Amino acid sequence: MQLAEVFAERMARSSDGHFPFSAEATARALGLKPRAVYNHTRYLRELGLIAYVEHGTKRNVLRTRYGAAWTREHGYRGTATLFAAVAPRVWDEAMGRRIEGEGYTARQVGVTDAGRELAIAEAVDNQRKRQDVQQTEPVDNSGSCTPSVVVPQPRTSGSVDGGLKDRTRKRACREKSPKHRAKGATGWSATKAAAAMQEARFVQLHTWWTQGSCLRQLAYSLRPFFEAGWTWEEIARELARWTVPLRPRHVASYIASEIRRRVNTGTLFLPDGLVTPYRQPEASTWDDGETSHGPRYAAMQAWKASTFRPAAARAAAAFEEIRRVLARHAEPRRTATASECRIPGARPENVQLTREEIDALLENSHPVVAGETLWAQAEEAAEYRIEAQNRRDNWEYLPPAPPEPH
Repeated sequence: MQLAEVFAERMARSSDGHFPFSAEATARALGLKPRAVYNHTRYLRELGLIAYVEHGTKRNVLRTRYGAAWTREHGYRGTATLFAAVAPRVWDEAMGRRIEGEGYTARQVGVTDAGRELAIAEAVDNQRKRQDVQQTEPVDNSGSCTPSVVVPQPRTSGSVDGGLKDRTRKRACREKSPKHRAKGATGWSATKAAAAMQEARFVQLHTWWTQGSCLRQLAYSLRPFFEAGWTWEEIARELARWTVPLRPRHVASYIASEIRRRVNTGTLFLPDGLVTPYRQPEASTWDDGETSHGPRYAAMQAWKASTFRPAAARAAAAFEEIRRVLARHAEPRRTATASECRIPGARPENVQLTREEIDALLENSHPVVAGETLWAQAEEAAEYRIEAQNRRDNWEYLPPAPPEPH
């Protein structure tokens, strides 16, 4: 049992479940003779609990590694025997597991009904033990606990309507802590994401260059439109205006970058905050008072100016030029007015339509042709054109027949 415990401790350090075995080191750790360690290891092998993976050797592996360059300073190092833990088939059958294979290569492929019942009973027992421990163990308030590990308590009606008599005014008036969102979360629920994928499916059917792409990635790239309240008809009409000549290699990436470019250039109007603007953080020369390093940096520059006068003068001139460039970039750019635009009066309030106007346009306009119908119409037009070309090429001139005799 002591030897099995040592092997189990070593096995936990390996990702493959293997553990090294050295009779001399194990004998020193357990206080036994090497012969006793060999015998008990043989017992474990006969029981089918361990199996050989690789036999060790007393040969100096360092001499083999260095070859002719080996010297006595490199020393000596052998290799240990590697064992692996094996579960006996009798134990697997008792636990209700279906095994395929023999010996060390056997693998679990499923469970039986008895094994399923044992697993359910074990899960119920573990849950009951955890509940018993939570109810019997007293609460330890000796140490401070961070808010991240405080167990949230259910809200009661008394904490809302003021039913608690001993609630202090400080606790009642304190600000609510902001809700933290997990890193990488987008705030979209599973139901909302599924609805977006359904809308993206219709967009994919009515836009030829999006067909064949990943539907989930397409729905994710179209989220700015969905958050703005656009329907799939409006999105398909907007994508049709982009006049994409060839199918993009990655459709979702192209749509995301094109939405950002069009919003930032003013050709696509979406609510603020949905698309990241092309803005860079303000640069600093580190010698102003707006940063925490400003006073210390100014003192260091003053010391340099008093110690190294020519170099300090050149540095001051360089910083002055940098400030001038930053000030020129910080000036607001002149935006194009309505008279300078290609379309007079093309402003968001003049372009956006109401829902009633969009419904009227859909009723009076032709329906959007789906992908299969569009391909069928294209093939029919091609066949008609080929048939007309064949008739024109095979046309022959026949002279008029002579008049019949009376």
